[in-house]
Amino acid sequence: MTTPKMPARSKVSITLPPELEQRAKEAGGSNFSAYVEQALEEKLLNDGMLEYARLRARDAADDVFEASEADIEAAA
Repeated sequence: MTTPKMPARSKVSITLPPELEQRAKEAGGSNFSAYVEQALEEKLLNDGMLEYARLRARDAADDVFEASEADIEAAA
């Protein structure tokens, strides 16, 4: 049964190196699944923030680069 506090869950199977599995189980304590869920959420958030930062940095650099190329072409 799904409650407001507990959204629906899906059961998945993953393959991990034994030492990584052991470390995660030790770190997660009695709730391995919750630990892995939190780790995935943090990783996805981090990946999203890195992609956003990369796009922001690229956009500004691309604009400056394109403007300088336009100036060079105009001067030629």
